[in-house]
Amino acid sequence: MSNTEPRTGFFASIADYWRPGVREMLFLGFASGLPLPMVLTTLSARLRLSGIDRTTIGLFSLVGLAYSMKFLWSPIVDRARLPVLGGMGQRRGWLMFAQLGVIVGLLLMALNEPSAGAQHFALLAAFTAFCSATQDIVVDAYRIESVDAKLLGSSSAAYQIGYQVALICSGALALLMASHAGWWQAYVMIAGLLLIGVATTLRIREPQRAAAGDPQVDRALVLEAAEHMRPAPLLIGFLVTALLWFVLRAPLVAKGDSTLALDCSFGAIGLIELALLAVLSLPGLRAARDKLIVSVVLPVRDIGLRFGWRLAIPMLLLIVTYRLNYTTMGVAANTFYLDMGYTLDQVAAVSKVYGVILTLVGAIYAGWLVRRLGFMRSMLLGVVLLSVANLFYGHVGTLAGATAPSVWWLAAAISIDNVANGIAGTAFISYMSSLTSKQYTATQYALFGTLWSLPSKTIASQWGRIVDAIGYPAFFVYTAVIAFPAVLLILWLMRMEAARKRATPVDGT
Repeated sequence: MSNTEPRTGFFASIADYWRPGVREMLFLGFASGLPLPMVLTTLSARLRLSGIDRTTIGLFSLVGLAYSMKFLWSPIVDRARLPVLGGMGQRRGWLMFAQLGVIVGLLLMALNEPSAGAQHFALLAAFTAFCSATQDIVVDAYRIESVDAKLLGSSSAAYQIGYQVALICSGALALLMASHAGWWQAYVMIAGLLLIGVATTLRIREPQRAAAGDPQVDRALVLEAAEHMRPAPLLIGFLVTALLWFVLRAPLVAKGDSTLALDCSFGAIGLIELALLAVLSLPGLRAARDKLIVSVVLPVRDIGLRFGWRLAIPMLLLIVTYRLNYTTMGVAANTFYLDMGYTLDQVAAVSKVYGVILTLVGAIYAGWLVRRLGFMRSMLLGVVLLSVANLFYGHVGTLAGATAPSVWWLAAAISIDNVANGIAGTAFISYMSSLTSKQYTATQYALFGTLWSLPSKTIASQWGRIVDAIGYPAFFVYTAVIAFPAVLLILWLMRMEAARKRATPVDGT
């Protein structure tokens, strides 16, 4: 067996995690996982204990739109070299820039109290999330570019392992530190752990890549794409964005709630739409239009050319719908645990340590499972188990009373949920990686990230209103049911793949 060939047995495949290009993902995955809870799930516990209401906490989850919108600046990361830090290499320079930004953001969040100024604190969380999302862009590109396609399953699993270990630190350890020392110490601790990512960035080598620079692109291809780009759809999109902003903002204004997170999110989207409209409409911006086509349009077009739009569209729809059930439930988890009467120590021990260890088990198993069953069957198993876990959480919600339900109920629900997430997350990352062309690595993978996270995080931001209206048990039934479109798409794509194999002669002629 060659040195780059992945092992086939389960126990033998563990050795793949220390192969070049795979082992680095253990540490880069750790660096990627550290900031996310500190601006979302762990932050929600901090907000709740600071006296912030559930509706406002739900709106704080819009900070996560930075992860959803990263496709918008991923072409810059894919193509531009930073001054000074760019001397380390394009990937390493951007990675160092993002990691230092996250450290600064976490330290600023440590020095501020949410109850003293929720709007100011939301801006700090948004800045930290932006730097964290930029780090994710680079890490995802490095993961795809640094290994052979046959090792994508192991590389994705290694990333998940590092990521889940980070969740223990920024989940359990942060909550324990906050409970016994204070939130200031918790955020400083996580900022310190990010230095592991900085050290890894200093040690890794710049990956080999074939970026699509301007000289490599056929001018006729750019002009052909430009002929199909019209300002009218963007104008309609801007008007729809403005209408949606007005509809969502009106109830907040009526109740006197903060609209900053909503205004920042929709303001950013509107400004981007207006900028694109100007690029397409003004003759003086033709050079900018051509750069937009090379950076954004051609990577999207490449997906259709490689797979055919009849197959590519269902694939993209699967990416959109696959994480709906997990993300919608995930942002509500910590508040649900506290509302059920569990203590911070119990949440830290059961959810953030025991639960994350089970996610590690699921991720390790999924790395082998993907090679044995393929992407689709592994993804199907993961999403079905996640919906089962959500229904179990709904049952736990029916047990609420004067005292918290037995912690064993919580442990059982978390067992199903986290093993399922380990399988689903690793299979999903491997699947999206397999669809990515190394010519447009960062841009295409960031597009996939936008497609799955933007709808799910937007829907998830309203969880507080939904729970207030129908209660936790019905909410968890709702989060289980919204996985149904993904299940149908997986079954359809499996059927298409089976039909393609039957139509292909065995000798390949």
